[in-house]
Amino acid sequence: MRRMRRFADTPGLARHGGSAALLAAAAITASTSYVTIYTVGNAVVIAAGCTVLAVLTALRLVPRAPGRWAVGLALLVGVIPQLWRPPIGNVHRGPLLPVAIGLGILASALLIVAVLGAVRRRWPLVVLAFLSAAAAQVLVVQASARPAIDVWVIFQQATRGLLHGMNPYRMFFTGVPAGQTSDCFNYLPFTLVASVPGRVLLGDVRYGELAVMLAGAAMLLWAMHRRGRESSGRAPLAAVLVVMAVSLPGTLRVVQQSWNESVVLGCLLAAVALVLLERAWLAVVPLGLALATKQHVVLILPLWALWPRFGWRRVLAAGGLGAAVCLPWVLADTGRFYGCTVRFFLNLPARQDSLSVWKFLPGVARVPAVLGLTAGAYALAWRLRDRSLAALVFGTGLVFAAFDLANKQSFENQWVLACQLLIVGLACHVVEAAAKAKAGAEGMRQSHECPGSLEQPGDPVRP
Repeated sequence: MRRMRRFADTPGLARHGGSAALLAAAAITASTSYVTIYTVGNAVVIAAGCTVLAVLTALRLVPRAPGRWAVGLALLVGVIPQLWRPPIGNVHRGPLLPVAIGLGILASALLIVAVLGAVRRRWPLVVLAFLSAAAAQVLVVQASARPAIDVWVIFQQATRGLLHGMNPYRMFFTGVPAGQTSDCFNYLPFTLVASVPGRVLLGDVRYGELAVMLAGAAMLLWAMHRRGRESSGRAPLAAVLVVMAVSLPGTLRVVQQSWNESVVLGCLLAAVALVLLERAWLAVVPLGLALATKQHVVLILPLWALWPRFGWRRVLAAGGLGAAVCLPWVLADTGRFYGCTVRFFLNLPARQDSLSVWKFLPGVARVPAVLGLTAGAYALAWRLRDRSLAALVFGTGLVFAAFDLANKQSFENQWVLACQLLIVGLACHVVEAAAKAKAGAEGMRQSHECPGSLEQPGDPVRP
């Protein structure tokens, strides 16, 4: 252990830990977006990326601030699938789809200029990049009519049924492509609730899901801007990372296909923003809504419960809120709710094109592998234990990545969510490190002004 600690304290390693983590996350998302199902190349990139993240975490080299060169390189890597494999399949393409793809690439270009360019004011470029990414996501919905996927068909019909007083968990769905799910609404209720405004106002559930994601990202950007004014000038780098996270390659397809990872991400970003603003009790609300959106979000509760600035009382409150959102549908038809949201996934057959190790394992080893990799992620996250929000968010991404690596069906949307949270964890470190640096500088100034004071400078800040 001492050798590991000395190895981790090597200046070069300590300085580049954040950069290596960012590039690993960017490589995973680019690979799974370029080819969204299993290939040998995908498997190699995912395995290598997860190994890098595990080693960096074990050595406590993350979360740290990535170098600007690494941010620029990660953004360039993300442009590759956007140019060569844009989201143009299984939809009726409208004339504005190329514009949407172009705006997504423009967002990356603006971020590259913001992080590498010789500009004095970086915040306007970051805001323009966010607006460009948001416009791309709105247009990709408008220009991608009737996706040939069960998710969108189910949400469209379920929201219509809900508006007519029907229970979506009792519904059967028509027009679903052959071989896909048509006899179960297998999502937790908040996605349905979040989708209703888009269905009512604009005729498409995807607008409602997208609104949640963009609202969460906007809240976090505002929180970082506010903290940046209170500390030092490093908030723009953190904001670049947040906008990068919500415009990663694959995000356009997540929005286009109506995958509800966008809702999970928006809720978690809102929770992170509120904690960053020292409103941890308010963060209970978006965390509870995330729990009522997707089943495996429950995996992150141990991390949030053990984190001192959130704690088990708030986790219990968030769990209670999530349960309260689900309760009306549970009471309406307990058997059907359980069958669609739990038993459906337990009985779900493995897919040979899954981006995970499940299919390589013998039958008796599969469930233990899921449990073991998830437990390993908890152990790694425990290595990061401190009071920093960055460690909590980065650990959340690690847990999702470990689960994706072992799960029977893991695809682009699951991997994108995990990598988005890893990048947001690095962004949180940038903001918190700047605040600690300012506190340390003020403590040093006060100690010089009042030599007899017992007040000491702040804790040293990791680069």
